[in-house]
Amino acid sequence: MSLPEHGGDTQYVNMHLLYDELPQETRRRIDGLRAIHVYQSRHSARKLMELSAENRSQVPDAVTHPIVRTHPESGRKAIYINPIRIEGIVGMPETEALHLLGHLLDHAMQPQYEYRHQWRPGDLVIWDNRSLLHKANGDYDMSQLRYLYRVMLQGDVPV
Repeated sequence: MSLPEHGGDTQYVNMHLLYDELPQETRRRIDGLRAIHVYQSRHSARKLMELSAENRSQVPDAVTHPIVRTHPESGRKAIYINPIRIEGIVGMPETEALHLLGHLLDHAMQPQYEYRHQWRPGDLVIWDNRSLLHKANGDYDMSQLRYLYRVMLQGDVPV
């Protein structure tokens, strides 16, 4: 693990709580909708690294997942969106889909849903991607190294 002198925190958003606190009308509107996920959405301002040809061949062009996901162990519902990866919503015009997704993301970025982790040597953080959104912050001197170890487990298909 290597950390910059300042910045480089990771923000986590509780998508269960976000869903619980959405207005009933919004919950009804999004129930049953499926989002189109790609490696890199053309709508995202944040750009991911390019995949090698070999890795790219292993990534599907697009998959769909429910916007409201039910956690397989707890049965709790959560919003399942990612601003970097969502290209649209199945069966919805692009403008309407982007407006709805923007509304959900604006709601998610409120401080009451967020935990911000300031990394220190030796830290271990475990999170469940099925019920939160996370973002590594690039708010540090890029000449300094931010290098963390990450292990991902193969999960289940969102339902």
